Amino acid sequence: RFDIAAARSRMNCWRMLLLIAAAISATASSDADSRSCTAAANDADCQGDETEEEDVSSPFAFMKAFSKLGSSWSHIVSEYVSVIGAVDGYALKTDIRAANEEEALGALRSLVADVASTQEKKLAWSLRTSPLQDFGKSIDDIFLAFLRWSAVDDHSFNDDDESCSLLGSVNHRAAFLTGDREINVSKAFRRLESYINWMQSVEEFISDPPVTFESILPSLDIFSINVAHDRCGRLVWYVNLGQTDLRAFMDQQPRETIRMFVWVAHMLFLDEGAQTRGLVVIDDMDYISFYKYMTMLPIQVGLSVDRFLLSVTPVKTKNVVLMHRAPWARTAYSLLSWFLTKKMKKRVTMIDTGQEVELLNQIVGGPDYIPRDFGSGAGRIESDLIATDHRDGET
Repeated sequence: RFDIAAARSRMNCWRMLLLIAAAISATASSDADSRSCTAAANDADCQGDETEEEDVSSPFAFMKAFSKLGSSWSHIVSEYVSVIGAVDGYALKTDIRAANEEEALGALRSLVADVASTQEKKLAWSLRTSPLQDFGKSIDDIFLAFLRWSAVDDHSFNDDDESCSLLGSVNHRAAFLTGDREINVSKAFRRLESYINWMQSVEEFISDPPVTFESILPSLDIFSINVAHDRCGRLVWYVNLGQTDLRAFMDQQPRETIRMFVWVAHMLFLDEGAQTRGLVVIDDMDYISFYKYMTMLPIQVGLSVDRFLLSVTPVKTKNVVLMHRAPWARTAYSLLSWFLTKKMKKRVTMIDTGQEVELLNQIVGGPDYIPRDFGSGAGRIESDLIATDHRDGET
């Protein structure tokens, strides 16, 4: 089990070391970084607002920049440590376990019935704000997603899986000491309870009107994303900031962005490939500047969405891929990586300029699994799952 309290204690120690190291490195390297970016003004890493990137390219400047956004580096780190600590959940010796999905589903229904004893809780646990109709799913399908999430072995990297040679591999079922009883119903229930609580926290945004594909379509048209399966059957979520209308995205109300991410998250975790094989996230950052990236959403809204996607939804992410990173993004990862577990670090892939075709092929299996207008443009997918399952039905 990941100990959040211990992680926060380590964070305080590391923060002091990082601040000292950053102050030294910033003094020594800021002039060199500036000369480097000026001399290579046409280099891909220096695209975008050069002054902004110079301001936040050193660790010290990066951490200090959050004060201009009404927050602080220490607050951001503490929030992400909390999120990271809940990514995989935890198991207890006293947890209820089941041998198969039918038995597990019955046990989970019983746990939900016990907790939804009052009228207020019964309403919350009715999942009335979950966008099930768009996906042809039921409450049991949501329960099943959480049960499948709980059955994945969190301690296996699966890199030698013969069924999938792609980077990140696929989900493995857990082998518990209790024999064949491999589905941890209690763990699934704890995650489901987090989901219920988070959905309640944004209820005012997602209940009236209900979240539907039609209602979030304007946001989807602004924010460029694609969803497809790769060669191993994993679900791949492509985020393309280069094709995103950033001005329109920042101008829309945070309420609309939250509604879009709620719909997208349900599409992801209700997908059978994501549940049984895993999820891959590929983000083409298009060298976006620090301030543009950080102001796409109010910081607290962004943190809330991150928490929902990373530590509330029942999906196991096998690989997070970042490509076309600006200097600040490299700095951000180098600092935040101090707080990532060994397993999490193995699940992050950085793609530098010139590596796009080779590494994307190793990650998803070739151009047949890449959207046509993503990255280097070598992909062959004309219509992704959003288009085939939802857009084509629109009039």
